[in-house]
Amino acid sequence: MGRNMSTGSPDSATIAIIGSGLTGLLAAHGLEKNGFKAIVFDKEPGLEARDRDWTILVHWALPKLSELLPEDILADFPQAFCNPHLEFNEEVESLPCYNALTGELLFRSATPGARRVSRQALRRVLARNVDIRWRKAVSRLSKTEGGVLLEFEDGETFEACRVLGADGASSKARELLAGAERARLERSGFLFSTGITRYGDGDKTNAIVKLHPVAALMMGTSSVGGVGTIAVDDPRDKSTWTTFWVKIWCGESVHLRDRAALDYIKSKTGALSGVFQSAIDWTPEGSRVFIDEMKYWVPVPWDNLSGRATLAGDAAHPMLIYRGQGFQHCITDVCNYVDGLVKLRDAGATVDADKVMQDYDDEVVERGAKAVRQSLLEAEKSFDLETIQKMLMVTQGHGRSA
Repeated sequence: MGRNMSTGSPDSATIAIIGSGLTGLLAAHGLEKNGFKAIVFDKEPGLEARDRDWTILVHWALPKLSELLPEDILADFPQAFCNPHLEFNEEVESLPCYNALTGELLFRSATPGARRVSRQALRRVLARNVDIRWRKAVSRLSKTEGGVLLEFEDGETFEACRVLGADGASSKARELLAGAERARLERSGFLFSTGITRYGDGDKTNAIVKLHPVAALMMGTSSVGGVGTIAVDDPRDKSTWTTFWVKIWCGESVHLRDRAALDYIKSKTGALSGVFQSAIDWTPEGSRVFIDEMKYWVPVPWDNLSGRATLAGDAAHPMLIYRGQGFQHCITDVCNYVDGLVKLRDAGATVDADKVMQDYDDEVVERGAKAVRQSLLEAEKSFDLETIQKMLMVTQGHGRSA
């Protein structure tokens, strides 16, 4: 066995978190805030190893997010806003969707109190004051007398009292706890492309902002489109702003980047209309562009190593991006996990530890399965004007529905 990285006993309330994405970092803060020691392990060499960025709408789970973060990190939360200079009002706190055929407003989904953030910017904020061990790819999890032994690909080991797998949609932790076959991602048939663009042209940026100060959608043809703002350098000079576009369609699975991705979108997918198509056509040379097939996993029970290991976030319920539900459920998972551990610590021997953690798992599986299935149905309804009117985004908005 390789070198043991642990210090002290696993009974010292050290929780090992696998994955330094938003869920893992949020869990670290929530645990530390409540008196637990948390260490994050990640296979990447550092925080900036993955340069892909996208925007995330934080809405119905925002109060829970605020509860989990310490005051100093919460105070820095606005640094992750796509445009922190906005005067937030009813218009800004909404998501409009336009008719792809007529250009008219199809519907407007109210998102009161919501804030749209850059995923990368929020990750930088959440990484502060967190103990992250880089280049640690977990290869095995096993029970010990007092906790869980993590074995890594480099031969080192670490013993913790508990393990939380928060390593994203392609989770190794999920594979280790559920088995490779049961943990396998499912292909959705929906392709998702994003482009991060800095036009250096205030008029082009303004054309996007006129649709909505933060983000807008377009539906009604063979593709779904979206545009918005992801970063603002100088609020008085729109030529310094960074914008984004997204496009979703059904098709063959491809995995492309940058110039090849942009060429594919222009030659192989149906055109959007108006500014939604112009945003793609204006994409400057050297911009980051990505195409991937969206994948999902409807959660099923996993082996929690007698209540000592579990999953959270996209490791537990990777879903399609529709209605921005994924991160809300990540936050909910973390809040429930922290609450469960606080209950165990404070109640001591008066509660059944295995049952508390099994209750956590059962709730994540039930809620996550419902949310994943809803995301699939939303995608299927988003390409036809008749079925669009039946989407939860139209009938219920962005509120919680699972």
